[in-house]
Amino acid sequence: MPQVRWQGRADGHYWIDVALGSRHFSLMIDIGLVDSRNQVGFSIEPVLYDYLKSAGEFSGFSIHSQVDASGRVSTAESGLITAQLISPVSLLPVGPVVQLHVMRGSPGVPNRVGVVFFHHLKGCHVNWDLDNRLWSIDYP
Repeated sequence: MPQVRWQGRADGHYWIDVALGSRHFSLMIDIGLVDSRNQVGFSIEPVLYDYLKSAGEFSGFSIHSQVDASGRVSTAESGLITAQLISPVSLLPVGPVVQLHVMRGSPGVPNRVGVVFFHHLKGCHVNWDLDNRLWSIDYP
């Protein structure tokens, strides 16, 4: 199986490359970004969300609630979009194409990818090598 992988950063965060619609994003892996409805896979800065919306990249909209680390509940708009991994070496799309919601995030909060995205990568295997600080995905 082919594989893509990313090295953890010095600050301890892991970032991966994903195409959302026709745009390439670097997204911080956030295992706390979960959605009980299994729909929201991403949260991006408002200016980028608004750009994708105005470019017609979304095929549908919904309102989703979220709980932050302090326990506050808020709501935000989300749009349905296609998503696919991008190889950090070739910068080409790899693996399956999935459709998930992107939530309009908060200003100043990094663009994030949550566990729902990984749940939708059918036929893929996610490997987290903590000793070597590597995040890799085997894809069909």
